[in-house]
Amino acid sequence: MLARLVLTIMTDFTINQVEAGAEVSQLDSLLWDVLWKPIDLPRNVRDSFALNGEYLELVARSDGALVGGLVANWTSPTEVEIRHIAVRPENQKQGVGARLVTSLLQHLSARHCRRLHAIARNTSAGFFRKLGFSTAPGKPPEHPLFKKHGITFELLEKIVEPTDSLDKK
Repeated sequence: MLARLVLTIMTDFTINQVEAGAEVSQLDSLLWDVLWKPIDLPRNVRDSFALNGEYLELVARSDGALVGGLVANWTSPTEVEIRHIAVRPENQKQGVGARLVTSLLQHLSARHCRRLHAIARNTSAGFFRKLGFSTAPGKPPEHPLFKKHGITFELLEKIVEPTDSLDKK
């Protein structure tokens, strides 16, 4: 007997900026479940990865359920780094991550940001390249807990287009 594989393709989701309260906790849980729990990192590991300064958190929801999230930090007045991006496994390859990054780019363009950086895992570098990121100068970080799981990093960057250029697309 053959089993039927049924894929649910999510076509409708919203992207919003995280305000506070329960949404922050939900984003923390999503990041831990997708990024760090599978490689046995502690529940509060996000705190050790935090940068000082202004940050922006975005979440993607489908029918009220949190399906993806992104955290970005300003590293200078005109440059931002994506610190974390995660999409629930059952919602991957449906455009959620791309829409999160596109929404971030719109925020950055409106603020006259010039460059977006990402320290991409080897498992996500292709995703970023499809969105127009290219190799950035410098040496990527190494972390023994990640390396133990075969995870390496690559420095990537993307020039942020002015708002009027984004509106024409």
